[in-house]
Amino acid sequence: MDKVEFEAALRQDGFRVVNSSLRPNMVAPNHCHDFDARAFVLGGEITITRDNAPVTFRAGACFDVPAGCMHAEHVGPEGVALLSGRRRQDGPLTREAFESDLRREGYDVVHGGQPPGSGEGLHAHDFDARIMVLGGEITVTRDGSATLFRAGEQCEIPAGCEHTTQVGPEGVAYIVGKVRRRSAAA
Repeated sequence: MDKVEFEAALRQDGFRVVNSSLRPNMVAPNHCHDFDARAFVLGGEITITRDNAPVTFRAGACFDVPAGCMHAEHVGPEGVALLSGRRRQDGPLTREAFESDLRREGYDVVHGGQPPGSGEGLHAHDFDARIMVLGGEITVTRDGSATLFRAGEQCEIPAGCEHTTQVGPEGVAYIVGKVRRRSAAA
């Protein structure tokens, strides 16, 4: 399975697509998530330990971790880049769960907003950003395609992705996670 097929399968199975990278040698001791996770390793490696049985996944490999499954994560010396999906069994992603996910993955979390009708011209960041709209709306245009995000919806903007933004008539309030990562993609 390749990246495009994997992402299509995630969406078909009701997963929210998340691109992420984890820093080299990161260790997350035994824990569980409140969501089903499915991942495709883009580069680097990660070892998932369940029932005291470690399994290492490298570029091109896929793995699943169901909600509530106790496991540990150990990232290899080069870090790991993942295309993953999250599916919550108890409904949409809450603000609290979004913020918790960001912090667990090493993002700095900022609560903010922008005034009605404001916007930003074409630009790119030197950090990965994940945004959850809390109120109002914002349109993000990238790769020639505009997408409107409203309250409860999330957006990812990877480092280096050129984009523009346009805030709706009521302004926008959001939570944004920012992280600078060394690329682990092959």
